[in-house]
Amino acid sequence: MESFRRNMKYIDLSVFGALILLAVYACIAINATTRGNHNPLIPSHVMSKQIMWEIIGMIALVAGMLFDYRLLRRVHWWVYGISMVLLVAVFAFPAVQGAHSWIRLHSLSVQPSELAKLALIIWLATFMANVEESEVPDYRLRKQWIIFPIFLVPFALTYKEPALGQALVMIAIVLTMYTVFARRASFLVIMGFVVVIVAACILATTIYTQQTLGLIQNVLIKHHLLKAYQSYRILTWLDPSFSQDQYGYNIHMAQTAIGSGQLFGEGYGKGVLTSGGWVPNQWTDYIFSAIGEEFGFVGSAILVLLFLVLCYRLIRIAQTTIDPFGMYIAIGVVGMFSFQVFENIGADMYLSPSTGITLPFISYGGTSLAIDYLAVGLVLSVGLRRRKIRFQTIEHKGRSL
Repeated sequence: MESFRRNMKYIDLSVFGALILLAVYACIAINATTRGNHNPLIPSHVMSKQIMWEIIGMIALVAGMLFDYRLLRRVHWWVYGISMVLLVAVFAFPAVQGAHSWIRLHSLSVQPSELAKLALIIWLATFMANVEESEVPDYRLRKQWIIFPIFLVPFALTYKEPALGQALVMIAIVLTMYTVFARRASFLVIMGFVVVIVAACILATTIYTQQTLGLIQNVLIKHHLLKAYQSYRILTWLDPSFSQDQYGYNIHMAQTAIGSGQLFGEGYGKGVLTSGGWVPNQWTDYIFSAIGEEFGFVGSAILVLLFLVLCYRLIRIAQTTIDPFGMYIAIGVVGMFSFQVFENIGADMYLSPSTGITLPFISYGGTSLAIDYLAVGLVLSVGLRRRKIRFQTIEHKGRSL
C-alpha cells in the first residue's frame, strides 16, 4: 500500500486536465447540436446518456490506470481472439443505416471495431516487445510476416461492415507502431510507402483531379470496389462543387458552419446552422463544425491544443519507460488518436475525405468513448509503473554483476 501511494504521485495530472476539458467541450457541443433538433436519428435523452458515458469513461480511465498493463502481455491472444469473435458476431444483427457495426442488446449497443483497435495495439505491442527482448533480435521483414495476417483479419471484417473509417484507423495504428519498431532498412521501406501515398494524394487533388475523378467513376464505382457512398465521399473531397445538394451536402454545410464562426464564433447557442440542424450527423461525425461555428477559430484552436497536450504527454510516457511493451502500447494509442483527430477535423474542411470517423472524446458515443478513456488509462498505467520497472532492472543488473 505504501509503495502504491508513492507511485500515485507520478500520475500525469496534465492528462487528467486535458481529458476533463475535452469532456466539457463534448457536452457543450453535443447539447448545442441536439437542443431543439427533432431529427429522429438523434437518440432520446442524448445529453443524459452522454453524461452517463462520460462517467463510465472516467471509471474506465481510473480502472485502466490502476490495472497492471503487463498482465495483458500474457493474454494478448485472448484479447485479440475475443475482439475477432465480436467482429464476426455483428453480422448476425440487423444493419443500422446500412452498416453491421453494432451489437444491440435491448438498449445497450456495443461497437466491436472500437475494441478491435485496442486489441490490435496490445497484440502488436506484445510481438514487437518479444522481438526486442530476445537474445538476438531479428528485425528482418521475412521474420515479421505474421503482422500482416494479424492486421488483415480485423481490417477486412471492419471494412466489410462497412466501416471504412475504422479500418483506416487500424492502418494508421500499424504504420505508427511499425515506424518506431522498424530498423533502418524496414524504416526506409515504410517511409517510402508513406511518401508515395502522400504524393499521390497531393497530385490527385491538385494536378490530376479530372483523371482521378474518372478513375473513381469508371473503375471503383463501376466494379464495386468501393460502396457508392464511399466513392461519392472521395469525389466530394476532390471536387468540392460535386453534388453539393446531395452527396456533398454534409461536408459543404460543415465547412460553411466553420467559416461562419470566423475568429471568436457566433456564441454558444447562437450558431444559425448548428441550432437549426442544418449539418447532418453534427453530434457525431461533424461535431467539430459546431465548435467552429459557435466558438470560432479561437475555440477550435484551444480544442486542437488540448489534443496536442494529450498526445504529447502520452508520448513522454512512451519516451521515459524502459519497458518495450508499455512503450509500444503508448505509441499505438497516440497513433490511433492522432489519425482520428486529423481525419475528422480535416474532413470538415476538405483537407481529407469524409470516412465516418468520430472525433475522440468529443463526438457522441458510448463504446468509442469508453474505449478511448480505457486506452489512456492503460498508458497512464505504463507511466505509474515505469519507475518500478527501472528500479527492478537496475537491481537485476547489479545482481548479475
